[in-house]
Amino acid sequence: MDVRISTLLREIASKEAVSLRPRGACMAPVLRESEAVPVRARRVYLPGDVVVFRTPAGDLAMHRVLGFRPTGLVTKGDACDVHDAPVRAEDIIGAADVSVSMRDRGRALASLAQILWRRLRR
Repeated sequence: MDVRISTLLREIASKEAVSLRPRGACMAPVLRESEAVPVRARRVYLPGDVVVFRTPAGDLAMHRVLGFRPTGLVTKGDACDVHDAPVRAEDIIGAADVSVSMRDRGRALASLAQILWRRLRR
């Protein structure tokens, strides 16, 4: 996806919801493939939120926020084994307008703790 398109999507999402349809099963069962999901920009993204962002390859992805690093958000698809490279603020389109329970937020923080623990043990 062209950078100009993702920039336009981010601008629209800052004013109103943008309806996007995920492809793949990385966020199943929370998000089903091809199900329309409203996405809105926020000022703050919290662990557990599902964000839409432009990947380094230029695609759009919908993954869960695990936490923060100085270089960007740490994200991972619920059904993925490996977390993503840090997502820069300028690559974030917005957050999917889906229900996020305290349990989801706790799991996201636990996943981040596991990542950090593995890094500290190296």
